[in-house]
Amino acid sequence: MLLALRDADSDPANFPSDAFMDEPDPATYKQARLSPNWRQWHKAIQSEIDGILQPDRADPVTAFPPGSTVLPSKFVFKLKKLTDGSLDKFKARCTTRGDMDRTFYEEAETFAPTPQLTTFRLLLALCLKHRLMPYHYDVSQAFLQALIPEDERYYVRFPKGYIHPKGYVGAYMKKALYGHRTSGRLWSETAHRFMTDRYPTLSRSTYDECLYIGWIDTQLFIVLIYVDDFIVACADELSRARFHTDIMSTFQATYSGVLNQFLQLRVDVQTETLPTGESYPTRIELSHERSITDLCAKFSIDTDKQPPRSPMAEGLSLPIPPPDAIDRSIETPLRSLIYSLLWLARTVRPDIYYHVTYLAQFCHQPTVEALTAAKRILHYAYSTREYTLGMTIDSTAPQLTAFCDSDHAGDTATRNSVSGYCLYFHGMLIDWWSKKQKSCTALHSTEAEYVAMSEACTSALAIYNTLTEFFPSAEPITINVDNSAVQTLVTQRALSSKLKHIAVRYHAVRNWCQGPLRKFTPVWIPTDDNQSDIFTKALPITKHGVPIIDKFTARLLDIKDRRVKLVEKLRAAEAQKLHAQQQQLQQQQRQDQIVLASLQRQNLIG
Repeated sequence: MLLALRDADSDPANFPSDAFMDEPDPATYKQARLSPNWRQWHKAIQSEIDGILQPDRADPVTAFPPGSTVLPSKFVFKLKKLTDGSLDKFKARCTTRGDMDRTFYEEAETFAPTPQLTTFRLLLALCLKHRLMPYHYDVSQAFLQALIPEDERYYVRFPKGYIHPKGYVGAYMKKALYGHRTSGRLWSETAHRFMTDRYPTLSRSTYDECLYIGWIDTQLFIVLIYVDDFIVACADELSRARFHTDIMSTFQATYSGVLNQFLQLRVDVQTETLPTGESYPTRIELSHERSITDLCAKFSIDTDKQPPRSPMAEGLSLPIPPPDAIDRSIETPLRSLIYSLLWLARTVRPDIYYHVTYLAQFCHQPTVEALTAAKRILHYAYSTREYTLGMTIDSTAPQLTAFCDSDHAGDTATRNSVSGYCLYFHGMLIDWWSKKQKSCTALHSTEAEYVAMSEACTSALAIYNTLTEFFPSAEPITINVDNSAVQTLVTQRALSSKLKHIAVRYHAVRNWCQGPLRKFTPVWIPTDDNQSDIFTKALPITKHGVPIIDKFTARLLDIKDRRVKLVEKLRAAEAQKLHAQQQQLQQQQRQDQIVLASLQRQNLIG
C-alpha cells in the first residue's frame, strides 16, 4: 500500500480505518502521505484547500500567465491536542514563501501587533477584580478573511506533490495567505475595523494595540486579540451574546465557551454563582503540566530518577568555554531546550526564570555542562509540574506593588550585576523578568540596586499607564527594595556625587519618586521578604526546594491550596512514620523490661 502511495496521490479510502496513531508531525507532504494517519491528514489538506479556493478568497488557475510572479507554498502539519493530552484535531496549514515576493515593503507596511503575555495576565486579573467572565473565540483561517489591495495581489502555486482533483495548479489570491509578509498586517487591520465598526464605545489601548476596553450599556467590556484568538471578558450575558452574533456573522469562528486553553496554557477558571444565576470568577490558575511532560519525553529525561530539589545548584557559575570545549553537535538540542524552558518561565513558571536566562547565554557556545544544567531545570519542572500560577484577588493589597533586587557582580564571567523584578496587581503576579545590567558595571551594591530599581520602574510604569488610560487612579505604585540607601537616593533632591557617572536614563526614577505627581512610593523591606530575590541568583535548597516550599515560590505562584496540601500530606506521613517508630521503640522497651523482670525473679528464686 505504501508503494502505491509513492506512485500516486492515492485515495485515502484505501486506508483501512481512521484509527489515530500518535506520531511526530510530518515535515513534508510526502511524509504525510506515508503516515499511518494519512486519512486524517488528507481530510485536513482538503479542508484547507477548499477554504483557500472560496470564490471571495482566490481564483483557481490551471496555468499561470506568462511573466507573472508565482510564489511557492508548502503544507505545515500539526497534530493539535487539548491540555489533557487528548486529540483536538489534525491541522494542515498552506503557507506561502512570502520572502520570495520581490515587491518592496517598508517596515510599517509589514508590522502586525501581538499582545504581550503581561497584558494577557492583566486581563485575567481585571476579570477577577471586576467579576468578568472570560470567553474564548477562535477565528478559522483568519488571514484568509483579510482582503488584499488589488495592487498587492499575487499568484500561489500549490505545494509540491499535491494534485487537485480538478487539475488546478494554483490560485490568484484575493485575500491574505499565511506566510506572506503583509498577511499579518492585513488581518490586524481587518480585526481592528471589526472592533471599531461594531463597538465604537471601546477604546484601543495606546500601550498595547491588541487590547480594547470600554463600556457597553454601563457594563465593562474587554477584548484581547491574539492573532486569530479573541478573548472576551464581560459580566453581562446580553453583551456576550451580542458579540457572539457579530463575530459569527463577520468571520468563520469557533466558540469555545469559558476560557480553558490559550497558547497551550491550561486555564482553570473557578467560579461562584450569584442568586440571579450569573457566574463570576473567584480564582484563575494557569499551568503547563502537559507541555512539561511532552518536553521530558522529547529530551529523554528519566523521570523515574530522584528529582533535583532546586532548578540549579547554588552558586553555579559556568565559565565562558574555550574554543576546544564548544560542542556544535549539541547546539540544536540545547537551543530547542532553552527556548522551550523560556516559554515555560515566561508564561507560568517564574521560579525558573533566572536559571533559564542564565543558561541562554550558552546557546551560541554550547557545552555539555550547559546542556546538563538545562536538563536539570526541566527535571525539576517535571517534579513540580503541579505548580500553577494562581490568581486570587486581594482587596486589601495596593493596586500595583513592585519588588526589585540585584545581585552585585553576580555574573562572575563579565562582573555585571543581575537585576530582578516582579509586579503584583491587587496581590496577583502579572509581570516578572531577570536580566543582566549590560549598559553599566556597578561599582558597589547600592549602584546596582539603583539601576535595578530604575529598570523595574520603567516596566511597572507601562502597566500603570495602561490602567490609568481606562481606570483613572491617583494611587502611586508601591515599589519595595531591600537597600535603605537606594530608598534615600531616589527620594532626596540632591544627587550624590558617587552616582553622577551613571547613565542619565537611570536617573528618571528620581523624578518618578518625588513631587506631588509622583508615580512610585519606595518602601524598604528586609531581604527575606523581597520576592524578587529569586530572579537574581540561584537560591539554596532551604529557600528553593522540594518538598520544602520557600516563601518566594509560594508567594510568586500563589501556592495556597494544592501545594500546601501536598506539603501537609508529606508532613503527616513523616509524623505517622515517626509515631510508628516511637511505638516500636516503646514496645521494644516493654519487652526488655519483661525480660529483665523475668531474670530478676529467677535470681531471687535461685
